[in-house]
Formats: sequence, structure tokens, C-alpha cells
Amino acid sequence: MIAISTVRTRRAAANTTLLGVLVSLGATLLVGAGLARRTAPFVASYIYLQTNVAFSGPTSFQNFEIDIALHVSHLTVVALAVVELCVGLVLLWNRVMSRNEPGPARFHAVVSIFLFGCIGALMSWDLAELFTFWTLAGGTTYLLLAHRWGADDAARAGRVALALPFLTDLFLLCGIAVLYSAYGKQNLDDLLPILHMTGWSARTLVIASVLLFVGVAGRLALWPLQSWITTTATTAPPAASAIAQSVWPVIGIMVLYRLLPVFYASSPQAMRDIVIACSVSAVAAPLASLIGREPRQVLAVAGSGIMAVATAIVIHGFQYSYFTFATAGVACVFAVAPARAAATLAASAVARAMRTLDMAEMGDAWQRMRASAGVLLGAAVLIGMAPTGALVFGVDTRSRFGVVLGEAVLLVSVAALRVFLTVSIGPLARRRAFEPDRVRDIPRPVRPWPYALLVVSAALAVAAMSSPWLVFFDHRTHHLPQVAAYMIWLTIPLVGFALVGIAFRRSKQNAVRAMVLFDEAVSRRTAAATAFLDRYLFIPLLNIVGRVSTWVPIGDSAIGRVSLLSGRAAATAVIAPALPVLVVMAVLLAFLIVLLSPGVLR
Repeated sequence: MIAISTVRTRRAAANTTLLGVLVSLGATLLVGAGLARRTAPFVASYIYLQTNVAFSGPTSFQNFEIDIALHVSHLTVVALAVVELCVGLVLLWNRVMSRNEPGPARFHAVVSIFLFGCIGALMSWDLAELFTFWTLAGGTTYLLLAHRWGADDAARAGRVALALPFLTDLFLLCGIAVLYSAYGKQNLDDLLPILHMTGWSARTLVIASVLLFVGVAGRLALWPLQSWITTTATTAPPAASAIAQSVWPVIGIMVLYRLLPVFYASSPQAMRDIVIACSVSAVAAPLASLIGREPRQVLAVAGSGIMAVATAIVIHGFQYSYFTFATAGVACVFAVAPARAAATLAASAVARAMRTLDMAEMGDAWQRMRASAGVLLGAAVLIGMAPTGALVFGVDTRSRFGVVLGEAVLLVSVAALRVFLTVSIGPLARRRAFEPDRVRDIPRPVRPWPYALLVVSAALAVAAMSSPWLVFFDHRTHHLPQVAAYMIWLTIPLVGFALVGIAFRRSKQNAVRAMVLFDEAVSRRTAAATAFLDRYLFIPLLNIVGRVSTWVPIGDSAIGRVSLLSGRAAATAVIAPALPVLVVMAVLLAFLIVLLSPGVLR
């Protein structure tokens, strides 16, 4: 519509895109109303491509078929609604706050294509169709994050946003290819029932499961695959970063939940290893955020830790047949997504107003920018409290798994509230402290939209703590946990909030100094490790590659000359008379025999 209507201005492009989002949300609500009184999902399948590729061999490989398979369940409807609400509310904020952004028509056109790809990926039930929409959403994500391509920093960060997710998307494609090579099916209705049919092997399913997990983990931005989010957090438009951080986790967790029967069919050890990897990521991500000094990057890494917690719970919920709490992890992702978008928008507004990327130089936002500071506070509380429902339903408090995830939630709550306290209290160390009128909050017309995101997040977080919400998702029996379990899991983020609050109340200066010292120490060690790798690994490898690239043409030329000489010799031998050639060969053979005889060479 933007291209046909020749929309060029910022407000017209934003209104056109918002119209598309509103229509999509209305369609989602209509489908949800139709599904409200039924348990079976809406299913529609059409043959998009079918061709004969063989006339012998297994029948499943004689035809290649791609279906347009649409599968909409209660879980899909909620995922669609969350995605559309996040995109719509962020665009309403961006409608006013993007006055100085280049290419508004291009930006909103890309957002429309991105939303189309997200909706298609959420409803796809055919693996080829799923990867097509997944790739479309991934390509437009790169265009959004690299929207400021004219700046050097944005262009440099855009390379990471292109290369790393593209690599993990290749893992997803390879996982789909492994499944197709083993079963010849791409529609999940045909594939899942035959995972243990004749000809299956555990090794094939394990390889496919690992490849699929890495492919999804890249888009979930789990540690250490989160750099495409953190690198672009300071260079991309705030709306683009907020959309990427809120929408992709919803799509990734839905695709992972859809593919979990493949994981379950592989081997218990493979699922256990994947859960361990998610647990390590859940702890490592908030630990890394504790030494960060840029608020948007800190919040992005802390959110990555919560995504790892939810992913671990989702996969753990499929480890045994009698586990039924996988949807609790999905509900956790739904609840955190709007809060991450609101936190990104508020942190961007604070960083822009204070003209610094270093939290050590920020302060006094509670007095100067109370609306944005309030959003940061609400987002920190929701990010820390949202996993409570998933932990209550899916994790035993006395297990080692529960201890690890509890530590992860504690660290995330500390990291999230640290951002609010650092930028909100204490003096503003920047020169702008002497010009208080220039440190202004966001305009009044856009202040409700981040708070609307927080309201959506709070509603989803409260719903995730109730068993009827999970029953609505998967139509299974979910018993309400004991009150003691709620108290234990609610206490953990509260303890984290209390610890960071006490530290900043005693002395913000010491807390900030400790943050700076830790960051500088890690930076020095990282620089030393990088220099070591450059000197002893990367530079020698580059020299080897350079010399090989120089030697290859020389070797090719030498091989060509030898081939030419041998060809000429062969042609001469063909032309020469047979008798002289035989005489020469006999003489040479006799000479060789004489030389090799015993007693000749002493």
C-alpha cells in the first residue's frame, strides 16, 4: 500500500503501517473469537508446489511437495496478538519520536513486510513454508537494524546483524534438510507421526535436534549468540531495536515449541544436554550484563537471560511424557516481550536526552525525566517477576535445575533494576547538568505508549501464574501449585531488587565505581586475549591464506606447463616410429637393471 499510494511523508507512512497492524490485530481477534469455544485448531492446507523427481525408490522421495499449511491454535492466536500489539504500540511511539530518522517511508514499508513474515512464520505448519517466512522476517530485521546505513557505526554493527543470524538460520535450514533427507516429509502432520517408523535412527534425530535448536537460539538471542542484538542496540533506530527484541523471542519460542516432538524423539541425553546449555546461558547472560555500562545493551543481555530461562523450561517440559508444563515457558516469553520493548524505548530516550552512552555519567532521571524513569522501573520489575509463573509450574525448588534457574532470575533482577537506579538517582555527571532545561523527557503525546506495553506485560505475567491460562493454551490438566511455591519463587527477584537497592542506597558512587572497575578489568583481559589470538592465530592464518592465494596461481601455471610438455611428449611418441622407441626403452631398462644390480653401487 505504501508503494502503490506513493506515500512519502513520515506521518502518512506511519498511519498506513498502523492501519495494516490494526487490520491484522482485528483479524486475529476474530479468529480468537472463533476458537474460544473449540479445542481443535483451525487448519487449512493447500499444495503450493508439487513435482515428480524420481520413478523408483521409496515413495516418499518420488515427489517433492511444498504445502501452504496454516495452523492456528489458541497458543498461536495469543502469539499473534502479542506480536501485533508490540509492533503497533512501538510504531505509535515512533510516529512522534522518529522526526530525525532518515527514510521514514522505507522504514515503515520494511516494518510491514516484517510483520507479514512474522505472521506467516507463526501460522506455518510446513517446514519449507516456515523457513521461507522465517527468512523473510530475518532479512527485513537486518534492514530495520541497519536503517541508519549512512553512519559508519551503524553500517559496522549492521554487518553483525546480518552475519550472525544468517549463520544460525543456516543451522535451521540444515536441520530441516536432515529431517527431509530421512523421511521425505515437510508437513508436520505427516512428519511427526513417522519419526519412529522403519528406517529412523537416533543419530539422525539428534543431529536434526541440535541443528534446529542452534537455529532457533540465534533468533532468541541466547548467550553467546546475542551480539546481533547488543551491537545494534546503540546504532539502530530505537523502534527497530525494540521490535527485534520483543517480536523475535515470540516467534522463536513458538517455532521451538512446535518442533519439540522431534527433540523428544531423538534421545533423552540430547534433550538433557540442550537443557544444560540453556541453563548455562541463563546464568552467563545476566552475569555479563552486570559489567555493562550502556543501558540498552545491559537490558538486552538481561532479557536474553530471561529468554534462556523460559527456553530451558519449555524444553524441560518435553523431557518426559508426563510433563505438561512446556506452555508455562511459552507464557513467560509472551509476558516478557512487551516489557523488553518498553525498556528499550525508555533507555533510548534517556540516553538521547543525556547525550551519553555511559551509565556512570547518567543520573537524576527521576527528577528530570520521570516518565521514562517510571517505564524503566516498571520494566525492571516485570522482567524480574515475569518468570515466576513458569518456575512455579515447571521447576522443583529442591532440584539442581531449580537452583540454577533461581540464580539466573536473581542475577537478571539485579541487572534490570541496576539500570533504573543508575540513571534515576544521584547527580548527572554530564555537562548538561548545568543546562537542566535541555534534559527533557519525551513529549506528552507519546508517554502513554510505553506504559501501555507495561500494562500488556503485567496482564500476561499475572495470567501466566494461573492454571486456566495454561489450560487455554494446550487443553491439558494443570493443577494449581501450592502457595509455598509461589512465595519461594516470588522471593528470589525481590531479594535481587533488595540487594541492588541497598547497594545504591548506601552509596551510588561506590556502586558505579565498582561497575566501572569490573568493566575496565574485563575490557583489559578481553583486549589481551584478543591481542593474543590476533598474534598467534588470526595473523598467522591470514598470512597462510595470503601465501596460499599467491602460490595457487603459480602452481596452476607450473601444472599447466608440465601438462603441456607431457602432452607434447605423448604426441611425439605417437608420431615416432615404433622400432626406435622400443630400442631406446630397452637400452634405458638395461641401464637401470645394471645400476640396481648387487655390487654396482657400493
